[in-house]
Amino acid sequence: MPEFLRVFLGHGIRILAALLILFAYFHIVGMIFSPLFLVGIPLFVLGIPCSLVLFIYAYQKERQLNPWYGPRKLTAEERRVLQTGTFRLAGYVAAGEGKISSEHIAKVNEYISALTSDSAMKAELFQEFEKGKAEGYDPVADCKAIRTAVHDGRVFKHRLIEFLIEVLFADGVMQPGGYSRLASVTYNLHVATFVMERLIRQAQAIAQFKSFFNNAGGFTSQDRFYRQGGAGGQSSYVPHDDIENAYKVIGVPEGADFETVKKAYHRMMRKYHPDRLQAQGVSEEMMRAYTEKAQNIQRAYDLLKKHLNK
Repeated sequence: MPEFLRVFLGHGIRILAALLILFAYFHIVGMIFSPLFLVGIPLFVLGIPCSLVLFIYAYQKERQLNPWYGPRKLTAEERRVLQTGTFRLAGYVAAGEGKISSEHIAKVNEYISALTSDSAMKAELFQEFEKGKAEGYDPVADCKAIRTAVHDGRVFKHRLIEFLIEVLFADGVMQPGGYSRLASVTYNLHVATFVMERLIRQAQAIAQFKSFFNNAGGFTSQDRFYRQGGAGGQSSYVPHDDIENAYKVIGVPEGADFETVKKAYHRMMRKYHPDRLQAQGVSEEMMRAYTEKAQNIQRAYDLLKKHLNK
């Protein structure tokens, strides 16, 4: 679909609704200043809620019918631009760490293996990583190309940033140089800095959260624990640090109420829902990786439900 038509579909119904509202108000105001003054006043008052209802209805229909808002499957060329650009950007941010470790390389190869089983394609994608870490590489052109390929899709851009964060944390620590380059890529992808910060906190929290579940039962000290009411009135112990991490995994401030947690949880689960991933052309291997992330989100939500006695 041509880009200008996609943009029109993305805003056309809303513009039409706004024009209808303006028309209605001009009509009502005209009636107010007409001889039928007493008829015009109630119509004007009634016009406010009617206009709001009209706008909300148009917006909902737009979300329902407009393909701009639905899950989008990339074309072969768009996928190629996204993949090659992703690995060049990975090389760029990894080079900012000062020294690219074996852990960085392993994370990149793990991601490549999740994308394809073809040996030639694996070699080609790793070569893109090498190009990105080379001296003089400028990420601006690739960021612009990726934005065009995914039509500035928020989900695609966020997943790319998540991958870059995983590469930087592959050896356990993100260095200032790597952070600076990640911030530059985020800016050129037109993603807000606070979103990048949230994704960094979430990546750290998920790593610690996985450790909590992998090592459950191996605690040696209760100094880190606080008492929590369990099912059936029984008491259980949960490390406070892991409650804090659960809030970060869900993407809400510590201490948020259950309704806020629930809304954030559903928003994140939609992002990694298998049907949506499949509609976007995500490979089976990558779907398994995102399924693991969804499982950690589910665990965090379940823990917070118990913590908040819901």
